[in-house]
Amino acid sequence: MVFIESHIPSCLADLVHCITYIQQDFPTNGGMFYFHPPTPQSGICFHFHAPISLYDPNTNLFFKQPQSIVVGPQLNPVWIYSQDQYRTVRVGLLPGALFRLTGIPQNQLLDQGIDAELIFGNKIKTLNQAILQTTSPYCALELIQSFLLQQLTICKDNHHLDAAMHMLWSNPEHMKINILADKSCLSTRQMERISQKRIGMHPKLYHRIVRFSKAFQMLEQDSSKNLTKLAYSNEYLTDNILKGT
Repeated sequence: MVFIESHIPSCLADLVHCITYIQQDFPTNGGMFYFHPPTPQSGICFHFHAPISLYDPNTNLFFKQPQSIVVGPQLNPVWIYSQDQYRTVRVGLLPGALFRLTGIPQNQLLDQGIDAELIFGNKIKTLNQAILQTTSPYCALELIQSFLLQQLTICKDNHHLDAAMHMLWSNPEHMKINILADKSCLSTRQMERISQKRIGMHPKLYHRIVRFSKAFQMLEQDSSKNLTKLAYSNEYLTDNILKGT
């Protein structure tokens, strides 16, 4: 597997956590199933010549996804399948950033993946075509970074809540909601209301998912755990997210 991280310019530092090129090669007669756990982080994914397919538990079928997808915060785990070589650039966004870039209340994007062309229009369509024409991951990263820089001119302003939620995301074990409300210059009720729009969920639920995501990353980094064990661990942890345990 190949990972290439793009440098984040200072002007994007309060919006973007990472811009990462990911490549996974498979045997000619095989593909890849990937278990994606719940995550508080929204983002935009750009796929190359082989778009992924997403499992729908209601139909037990995999459905092919658009070349570029805007992904909202995710409460439920998903299974992803790629039939051929998996090549993608993932833009991981900081808390509140997807709302600032799109103006869409994030509770409307909860557990949603939407064709980016429907949101950003011809800018993304042109970018998708350029990505398909390049074989260089560095060129693809530069193209996507240029698109994000263009979006700064129409990006909504930052909010105190965004910075407070970033603190919670960075250090979930030592942050409490009432302290974050004070840092956001908001009452607890105001914080809950604004959080639904900018983050997509109640702050306490966001806190639980952040803690779960950190725990899953620790499991994933343990080379002794295979994908099946990770899936079982995730099912157990996911069942307890909404229960608040």
